[in-house]
Amino acid sequence: MSELEIRLQKLESESEIRKLKARYLNACDTKNVELMRDCFTSDAEIQFPPLGNFDLEGLIKIFQEVAATTPISDIHHGHNGEIEIQGSTANGRWNLGFATYDPRTKNFRMMSSIYEDRYRKTDNGWRICFTKSTPRTIIDGILKDEGLTINWNENI
Repeated sequence: MSELEIRLQKLESESEIRKLKARYLNACDTKNVELMRDCFTSDAEIQFPPLGNFDLEGLIKIFQEVAATTPISDIHHGHNGEIEIQGSTANGRWNLGFATYDPRTKNFRMMSSIYEDRYRKTDNGWRICFTKSTPRTIIDGILKDEGLTINWNENI
C-alpha cells in the first residue's frame, strides 16, 4: 500500500469514527436503544462515574431505566474530537457538553466531561470497545416559579 493510500485510509477511518460518535450521542438523545447498542462491540467496557462500570448489556439496562423509558430530555454535544488511528484500532478523546431535564420534578443538570474512547474496526465498521467519561463540572438545579435554584458541584 502506498503512503498516499495509507494516509487516505486513516482519514476515512477518522471520518467514520467521528460519525460513529455522533451516531452514539444522537442515539442517547433520541432514546434509541438498538442504535446505541450498535455503536459498541459486544465485549465493550464502559466506565461512567458516578453511574458505575458496565459491560454493554449493563449500559443498555441502566439506559433503559433512567432515560429511555422516562420523560427525561437529554442533550449530548461532543466537541474537540482528537482521534489517533493505529491500523484497525484507534483512540479518541472528546469534550462532552451534557444537559438533562426531568419535567416531573423540574430538576436539571448541566455537565461537562471528558470521554476517553478506544475503537476497533469490525466487519460492521468501527465500533466503540472502551469508553470512559470523567465529569469535570456539574451544575444541578431546579426550575421554580420564583426562579432557579442552582448548585455548582466542585467535588467531582
